[in-house]
Amino acid sequence: MLRRVRGRLRFAPAETVEDLAQEVMVTLFRLSQRETLANAEALATTLVHRVTVDHVRRMRGPAGRLDPLPDPDTSLEWPAADPSHEVPADALELFRFVVLEYFEAHDAPCHELASEFFAEQSWSTVAERMGLRHNTVIKRWSRCMDQVREWARTEQGALWEWARAAHVL
Repeated sequence: MLRRVRGRLRFAPAETVEDLAQEVMVTLFRLSQRETLANAEALATTLVHRVTVDHVRRMRGPAGRLDPLPDPDTSLEWPAADPSHEVPADALELFRFVVLEYFEAHDAPCHELASEFFAEQSWSTVAERMGLRHNTVIKRWSRCMDQVREWARTEQGALWEWARAAHVL
């Protein structure tokens, strides 16, 4: 694991590389305790990728620093709130509502899948109830979410900014 993490983060300090490799190993161990791993090598590769990407995001922030750092002697203040970018407290619930309304108006099969998804039903249960294969239901939901992502690219406003920043889309 150490070699894999070092390969992705060549310029990171040795301590950081060791910490990230340990995080991968702990996650891999915990997953192996829950169920038998079908392909541990592929899972390890995925975990290394996710852990290193998360590390870079934590270091850079969601969009990276664009403004210079303030002088160390000055006090820090929060920027004034922009009312046009306020997101309601329950943004996820609002997002669910908007997506369900969109599908109700544009795509009834996707509306049914979205209802099941937001009710946190397992795709196996949904597939069985619909008389379809598990993979078919997942592929259909993927196509439905592609519609939402395409729609969201053109939308502006606090809800859509939140959804893109929170990786809901």
